[in-house]
Amino acid sequence: METNYKRTVAGSVGAGMASVFNASGRQYYILEHKTESLYHHAGESQKIIVDQIELGRDSACQVRFDESFETVSRRHAAIVKDGDGWKLITLSQTNPTLVNGQVVQGEWKLNSGDEIRLSSKGPLMGFIVPQGKQSMVSSIGMTERLNLFRQQALRPYKTALWVLAIILVVAVGGLITWNVVQSNKFNEELQNKQVQILEVQEALNESDVQIEELNNELVKAQNQSAVERERVQRQLKAAQTERDALIKHARQLKEDLQDAVDNADKASSEAERAQDKLEELSKQIDEISSKPAPAPVEEEKPAQVSPKVESKAVKDAIQKRLEPDRPTKIKIHE
Repeated sequence: METNYKRTVAGSVGAGMASVFNASGRQYYILEHKTESLYHHAGESQKIIVDQIELGRDSACQVRFDESFETVSRRHAAIVKDGDGWKLITLSQTNPTLVNGQVVQGEWKLNSGDEIRLSSKGPLMGFIVPQGKQSMVSSIGMTERLNLFRQQALRPYKTALWVLAIILVVAVGGLITWNVVQSNKFNEELQNKQVQILEVQEALNESDVQIEELNNELVKAQNQSAVERERVQRQLKAAQTERDALIKHARQLKEDLQDAVDNADKASSEAERAQDKLEELSKQIDEISSKPAPAPVEEEKPAQVSPKVESKAVKDAIQKRLEPDRPTKIKIHE
């Protein structure tokens, strides 16, 4: 049975950002891993805060299994938001997906307590929906939400950081424009971005704690099997890679915000200089136009021109001469 499933940015990055910054009313679920693997311990509970995840051996899958699971496909199955609940969608054309021991044909509406197995002898997971207030994403701390966002929203996209960079550039460009016409709104948005920087820094602290724990675990694993040491080493490498990406993103965010502030200050200064020049030119025109016309020379008997007409002619000539350099008046809000 074919499905209309398609991986989307809205289902991963969009839903992830909503869970981090606007979690009110959003629910999450838990995948309880019941099979030991390189990436997941048996008994591990994995909270899912995005609307769309994929399960399989591919590195882009949010729920990933190692190469030892030969009957698990690269992109084996997906779990997507479906109204107020979630449904499982099969992606593999060669290996089955089972729910409660039954082979899924296309899609399956999931209920809390269901057991999902990838292939007949593959890894087993429990699908659990917390009850009451604990089912809301807002019950998860901000630091943990940021970590889950990084793991689930960004993982499907190798170039996800540049996507965020484009969004940030657009936002910064908007902030510069708003600062010229309405500085109060700019300052409010700037403060919001600064809060995001603090949140990223908090996530970095959490990452440092995780790396320290893995280092301690690696020391303990020296006396254990080679498989266990390899598992810890891979987890440590992945944690360090994620931390490096987070640091790079935080530094770029700070640089872009500083550029926004500098450009906004420059735009305000140029507008003020243009306003001063306009006022100066206006004064010069007023001074020239207010001077009386020279008395006519009697011998030459020039045509009689009224002072009012001559004054207007002088003023028009000066205005025409200054017209190309005359800046448009810019209204600046203090």
